[in-house]
Amino acid sequence: MTQDYVLIDTDTTPTEEDPRNPGKRTLLLLSREDAGGGVVRISHWPSGFTESIRNMAHNGHRHYHNSVNERHYVLGGDWTALYWPDPKGGPVATKLTRHHYLENPPKALHGINRSMGPEIGTKFLVWTSGPGTDVHEPEAATESFDVEFEGEVPAEVDGVPILFNAQDRPWQAHPEQSGWLVKELSPEQEGLPAVTLVNIPAGAAAPVAVASPAGAVVKRWLYVISGDLSLAVDGRDGVTPARLRENAFLAWRETAAVKAGEGALSDGGCVAICIGHVLGRDAVLAA
Repeated sequence: MTQDYVLIDTDTTPTEEDPRNPGKRTLLLLSREDAGGGVVRISHWPSGFTESIRNMAHNGHRHYHNSVNERHYVLGGDWTALYWPDPKGGPVATKLTRHHYLENPPKALHGINRSMGPEIGTKFLVWTSGPGTDVHEPEAATESFDVEFEGEVPAEVDGVPILFNAQDRPWQAHPEQSGWLVKELSPEQEGLPAVTLVNIPAGAAAPVAVASPAGAVVKRWLYVISGDLSLAVDGRDGVTPARLRENAFLAWRETAAVKAGEGALSDGGCVAICIGHVLGRDAVLAA
């Protein structure tokens, strides 16, 4: 029987080198089956990219995805993203550091350049709506399409990447929990849950009830950016405490709901990135 939830301390769980791209290390958080064909993972990139990526981006590399949405949150290090707000113009380079959010919608042209590799390496939280965004995935042949770095851009390429540092956005009052704060990073879209930072103050105690919508795909999860968080998973085997600290990941399936644990939700305060929910009181939020 499949477990009701996935709880991972990413600080203590070993990463694995990507055999298709030596030098890049990953930690899978949700499998394709759970993520609806996409993936949720942590990616560690070395300083200066990997040899494979350096060769690919020798004179610059850019591409777009046909139908898949690709989202990132920078957990550490640096990454220089190239994008083309005007497909007929030149690239705009933005250096991403911790707390930057990057979203590549379908048909959004984006790329990298060998000369702009990470200075100290990069640690990304990455999640996608489907397969084929990684150039080394077999599905990339029908999902991701290269465009000559200085060539003509296909007419259908009309999307623009979304990138900003979350620290530059103001906190807003939580819609349900008094004294909590939220920052919306990306609104709910067709087939895609919203992305929200939730800030829980130290010593907070409040009712929490978040179930996962019916279906095999896991649509509710969270990742602790900083601090600590004490929850409980109410599943088929009863209630299981889930005590999380910085860099912990928690996802739950349709057979379970996340609730407040015993005592304070956070001893020292917590900021978590929440997918499809805001740790509120609704039994089931919109899919």
